[in-house]
Amino acid sequence: MGLILNPEHNNVCFCIASLLLIVVVMIIHVSEENHNNKQKRIFGMIIFDALLLNSAGLLHNIWLYSDLFKQLLSPTGNDCLVLLEKICSYILAYLSMIYVMTIFRIELDSSFRNILLFVPTIFSVLFFLSGLISDFFFTFSSDGELEYNYPQGALVNFSLYVYFVYAAYLYVRYARSLSSEKFISLVIYYLLMLAAVPIRILTKSSAIFEFGVSLALLLCVYTFQNPGEFRDGVSGAGTKNALNFDISSSLLQKKIFTVYGIAIERLDAIISGESLETVADFLSQITSYLRKFSPTGEVYFTDDGNYLMIFPDVDPDDDIIMKAYEQIRKRFRDPWIMKGKEIKAFQSPYVIGFPDEVDSLEKFNEVRDVIKKTLRHHNRDILRVSDLNLKHIEHDKKIDAIVKHALDDDLLEVYYQPIFDSKTNKFSSCEALLRLRNPQMGFISPAVFMPVAERNGMVVSIDSFVLDEVCDMISSSDAMQNGLDYVEVNLSVVDCIQANLADNIIKTIERHGVKPNQLNFEITETFEEGITSAMDENIGSLISYGIPFSMDDFGTGYSNIARISTLPVEIFKLDKSIVQSAFESETSYMVMLNLVKIIKNLGKEIVAEGVETKEQAEQIIKLGCDHIQGFYYARPMPKDQFLEFLKENNKH
Repeated sequence: MGLILNPEHNNVCFCIASLLLIVVVMIIHVSEENHNNKQKRIFGMIIFDALLLNSAGLLHNIWLYSDLFKQLLSPTGNDCLVLLEKICSYILAYLSMIYVMTIFRIELDSSFRNILLFVPTIFSVLFFLSGLISDFFFTFSSDGELEYNYPQGALVNFSLYVYFVYAAYLYVRYARSLSSEKFISLVIYYLLMLAAVPIRILTKSSAIFEFGVSLALLLCVYTFQNPGEFRDGVSGAGTKNALNFDISSSLLQKKIFTVYGIAIERLDAIISGESLETVADFLSQITSYLRKFSPTGEVYFTDDGNYLMIFPDVDPDDDIIMKAYEQIRKRFRDPWIMKGKEIKAFQSPYVIGFPDEVDSLEKFNEVRDVIKKTLRHHNRDILRVSDLNLKHIEHDKKIDAIVKHALDDDLLEVYYQPIFDSKTNKFSSCEALLRLRNPQMGFISPAVFMPVAERNGMVVSIDSFVLDEVCDMISSSDAMQNGLDYVEVNLSVVDCIQANLADNIIKTIERHGVKPNQLNFEITETFEEGITSAMDENIGSLISYGIPFSMDDFGTGYSNIARISTLPVEIFKLDKSIVQSAFESETSYMVMLNLVKIIKNLGKEIVAEGVETKEQAEQIIKLGCDHIQGFYYARPMPKDQFLEFLKENNKH
């Protein structure tokens, strides 16, 4: 224990280590992007103060243990180093308090409150400066160490405890706006401050405390000052995480503010195919321009291509909003420069008022989803929350809750729609379709609940349920003996990106004893737009296993002839919109005719969806379509009714 507590063995080492950590923190801090804000400035002041603190502590400890340094620096000079070290440590507490306030976006609204916050630090500074003219609070020993005169010497810690109590109050009140790692990093930082007194008493030195402060600063620079989380490296703007944090903090403080959003139209098309440097230059131009209008000096860029600004103490109808709108609209009428070329970028603005119009981060994200859909059909005047129809938000919440518990509540059922084979005149296949029936709301359309399932993560479990039900139907019924060759099952893109998809499907098939060719998986035409290595591997594994694929909703995407020939499918399903429009105009009919010719020339099979009349069925068969699906032949039906349908219609 003596070896550990003997300052001669560790103080200089701790001082050097803490100083090196501070230098690392400073390098990371100055290497961040150039945009300056109050939080960064305060953190920079903390680093500078900690640098002085550690430097003074190192020189003092070298003086204690080095006779050579004692010859170079007088005892009075050492006393000044000690006083500088102590003053810096208590100023550090004040700067840390201000730093926490900037994190939570707390502004003191009067000079009196600012002075009041600084009073404990003034007291501590005067406490140590008094040592130059009086020995009332402390004295210096013959060894050059500061020794407090108790009880009055204990008063110096007054400022630490005042700041700690205030910081604890802020943590309790605003902790909800922090992620767990950020909350922990702040707690650790302030616990180290609070532990300064016992650490100094135990070790008879502040070197270990200063080392702890350096570690805490390193933790902060990778959490609150982390440019990767709060700063978008491409646009130079704040990230969605930064925006969410600022909104949450402001709401907790019951502030009034307005979010001004700008949706850049067709941004993906503008920057597609460009290098990262070119895109960064283009987006940074917009960021730099918009900062001129941001009262906080911050602009946010979200992953959906929207720029946003926060206007404190402003409602959506305030003059400052209208002035910003006019100036921004005027600028976007002129071209931007990208790679030496003039680029026209159109913007659609919107404003959201807090807390009158939106009072939570969850509601904000819901309103923004509605705004995205509305902007597609809106002119370029400011879109306000009052312009939106938000009734369906509550409806979506109900659907979300229903979908999350649909499996547990046994609300799902698989229906089967027979598909007519034009060659055999039998129903040799069918499509498995999911139905959700809620006791209160009745049947809910898949077009309504499946997008919700994709958003809340239930789609994978639901699709597994469908596959299991289909395999059970095949293995436990006489469907195959009654002319059924295979069942078509839909796979979503969310399914396809699951790393273990192929393994899980094969296990399900083998558990039920189903043959691979008794299933056919449908993927949509937009499947390859977002293809990943995981998707590619899953599809390849299932095809190798013997399961064929078909292309659903064909004709509604963007496939070209070259791409069609490379798709890993055996069947193309013409979307019902293509089929229906073919009987409404000659041009649409020619489109369908040529699609059929192309697919047949590739040696693939065709399913025509949405056939509703005898005339449509006869004409489509003449065109050469192999299979026909639609209400003319049969509607989707429950399993028992479907099995009976096969017996009745596949007799001959």
